Parts: sequence; structure tokens; C-alpha cells
Amino acid sequence: MIASKGLSLFIFAAFVTVTSAQLMCQYGKSIQHNNGTIVYSRENGPDKPIMCPGSFCMRIYQKHNNYQQNSYGCANGACTSDGCTENSNGFGSCCCHGDYCNSGVDVFKTTLSSMILTMVYMCL
Repeated sequence: MIASKGLSLFIFAAFVTVTSAQLMCQYGKSIQHNNGTIVYSRENGPDKPIMCPGSFCMRIYQKHNNYQQNSYGCANGACTSDGCTENSNGFGSCCCHGDYCNSGVDVFKTTLSSMILTMVYMCL
């Protein structure tokens, strides 16, 4: 029993170390209307976290007359600092440093669910 508990603790510690070293970014697409409403893609909304290499997440957008299309994901080496750039055609990109920084999705819910899963695993 003690050996099993020790092995579980070791596996959990290794899991936490590996996952905490990875950057988590939101992945998907949305459309933001000029009136402020945001419509997320049903199959591919930005509520899907993805592990990314490096230390930056990214949001790419294209402005149109009445709406803006957004794509969320990993920066994949395209970013060296936080901030946004936009060209004269309304095409832009924003880079940010930190877990889930590239989305307006409530990070608290994701963090809370991660903490609950951690506590359940520790009780096993």
C-alpha cells in the first residue's frame, strides 16, 4: 500500500513538472461583431486548450466592415514580445506570454477544473 502510494505520488509529481513546463494556449476561431457580440465556431471555438512549444500564444485577426474574424493558437516562433500589430488592410496579430492569454475565455473555470482533477488524483 505504501509503495503504491509512493509510486502514485512520483507519477503525479512527474506529470505536474512536465505539464507546468508547457505553455497552454487557446485554439480555435471566432467572429466578433461590431456590436460586441462574439460567435464561437461550434466545432472549433477558442475554448479548446492546446499545449504549445515556446513561451508565446497568438491571436490572428482580420477586420471586415461589420465583424472581425479571430484565430487563436500557438505562436510557433512568430513572436518575440507581447503586443499587437495591424496593417492598413485590417489584418493583425497579437502575441502574449502566459497560459491561456490569447483568449477572452474565463481562465478561472479552466484553473478550477484542473485543481479539482489534481485533488481527485491525489486521493486515489
